[in-house]
Amino acid sequence: MLLFDGHGRGDVDQERIALVGISQVGYWVPRALAFERRIAAAVADPGVLDVSTSWWQHLPGELRAVWESGEREAFDQYLREGLKGDPDGAATWAWRAKPYGIDSPFDLLTEIGRYTLAPVVDQSTTPPLITDPEGESFWPGQSEQLHEALTGPKELVRFTEAEGADLHCEPLGRAVLEQRVFDWIDARLGTGG
Repeated sequence: MLLFDGHGRGDVDQERIALVGISQVGYWVPRALAFERRIAAAVADPGVLDVSTSWWQHLPGELRAVWESGEREAFDQYLREGLKGDPDGAATWAWRAKPYGIDSPFDLLTEIGRYTLAPVVDQSTTPPLITDPEGESFWPGQSEQLHEALTGPKELVRFTEAEGADLHCEPLGRAVLEQRVFDWIDARLGTGG
């Protein structure tokens, strides 16, 4: 993540830098807040405490046991055989795995297992806004868990099916989401409209 520092630009107020992230960036935003002190307002849509849960929830429990035993070759073979019979699952796996550049499923899940906020969640000094969409499919319940784990000021905002702003990243309710998010940022940064 690159954070522009605004030096040399008269149009960047270094006291009012905002950071907004959607989907898995709901992990990276709170992580950045643990280390970066220049951020004045931050939004995680949704809140993600542990990235790996979105991977494991779609895999059979016995596969997790093989991974935990450290049997790399057996795990990779088992998963690859399973994906051969599931073209949609294989395409989804390939699409989600591509940014990591790791071929071995065992190694990939080992790496993704490192993406947890547990060691740093209490280091944030910037109060974030965390969205909590009804029907969150990738990280259900994690927005609330992140909200509870943060020790300082924070705000949790729920989005519902009734208002048309449910599901992962509120795809059909972006106007509702953006109105609430920008109102919150406006109040946080004191822009006065």
